[in-house]
Amino acid sequence: MIAVIGATGNVGRPLVAGLLARGAHPRILTRDPGRAPLTPGAEAVVGDLDTPGCADEVLAGADTAFVVTAGPEAAAHDRAIAEAVARHGVRHVVKVTSVAALPPVHDSYGAAHAAAEDAYRATGARCTFLRPAAFMSNTLQWHWSVTGRSAVFQPFGDLRQAVVDPADVAEVALRVLAAPALGGRAYTVTGPEPLTPRQRARRLADALGRPLTFVDAPPEQAHRAMTDAGLPPAYVDGLLASQSDPDPARGGVPLPTVREITGRAPRSFDAWLGAHLRLFA
Repeated sequence: MIAVIGATGNVGRPLVAGLLARGAHPRILTRDPGRAPLTPGAEAVVGDLDTPGCADEVLAGADTAFVVTAGPEAAAHDRAIAEAVARHGVRHVVKVTSVAALPPVHDSYGAAHAAAEDAYRATGARCTFLRPAAFMSNTLQWHWSVTGRSAVFQPFGDLRQAVVDPADVAEVALRVLAAPALGGRAYTVTGPEPLTPRQRARRLADALGRPLTFVDAPPEQAHRAMTDAGLPPAYVDGLLASQSDPDPARGGVPLPTVREITGRAPRSFDAWLGAHLRLFA
């Protein structure tokens, strides 16, 4: 049985849909059953990883686990999940981390992802790590300024990232879950084209058919906006340090991972925009 932790996010939702389409019967953890991608064949465990014993409930009896964690509490959640993996003898863990975890690690955000990988390795389970570049879906964070001010505010506007569709990360995970020979290693997962935030904003403007002003926001301004939204300052420090990393190995260069694993090219940013343009209306 496959347990899925992070079933309602941008990667987990298409992953669960793919598992169900393949006839699997996953057990999924969700805090909100109203958001869970439930159809006949899926078992939902309603709970919160902040609650002791939650990871045990979802992992008991599972032989495989797919895990996505995010946000300031991710490190604590990963430790709890890894401990439960060891207790329940889960044999294979597929974990989404980040290109920031690639050694050598330069910032606290990458260090947290690297520590999570180490925690899962220490369980004795076979571990597969998916280290995606920045998600195309992060573009949705521009919605408020695009609709309200016809502008995009983004720091590090000229750093290139081969942004990846989260659905492609889910497809890679599905293939790894279905073919044990693909597991037991780390994969860097990218999109097909390195783009700066400024270039992505220009393409969004072209798709919308109206001009958008790109503002290369100072990191201090971005830091203030994120902490004002409730994120801990130390977490924001690490996140911005990771975003400013110019190392092309950390998602700046397109890699053939999606094509090699799935047999098709990764989706382009333009294709992703076309499928989500209504969300910017």
